[in-house]
Amino acid sequence: MIRTLIVDDESIARKVLRDELEAFEDVEIVGEADNGQEALRLIEELRPDLVFLDLRMPLMGGFEVIRLRGDILPAFIIVTAYDQHAIEAFEAGAIDYLLKPVSQSRLQRALQRARALQGNKRQLAENAAKLADATAPAILPPTRKVVTSERKARQRSDSSAQGVKLCFFTGELTLLLKVSFQ
Repeated sequence: MIRTLIVDDESIARKVLRDELEAFEDVEIVGEADNGQEALRLIEELRPDLVFLDLRMPLMGGFEVIRLRGDILPAFIIVTAYDQHAIEAFEAGAIDYLLKPVSQSRLQRALQRARALQGNKRQLAENAAKLADATAPAILPPTRKVVTSERKARQRSDSSAQGVKLCFFTGELTLLLKVSFQ
């Protein structure tokens, strides 16, 4: 069983996600939190394997929850309505990044990633360390752009003297390409 905690300040969003997760026999929802402070308390108390975590919440945001979570090592799947933090979340070690509303097929793929990591505490520790380091607010360089192509994919790019990072979001696939000039 994957012991799961749902963290979102919107009660409807928690209910929809809970209803979707109930379709998976190996997922046990052990708790829900509506803010970051409650999430920290429940992570400590319930020690979930997996946390579905919203980023924008009152009192304390999702990245702050990750940074302050202590030595407990759940896997984190970010669930948000905002796509602008996807690159930072993946670079930081989140195992998936879901945009609301979450489709059943995307949820299934995210859970497959969680299943693959279940029991792999070393990988979870590495992901948690990356997530904790990524909690500082990102200052985007002026070269970063989001554009829409004819294929309805979104592209985001960074460039600097060290290299170029490209990330493509298509709704079905996220591709992150890094090219170093060093």
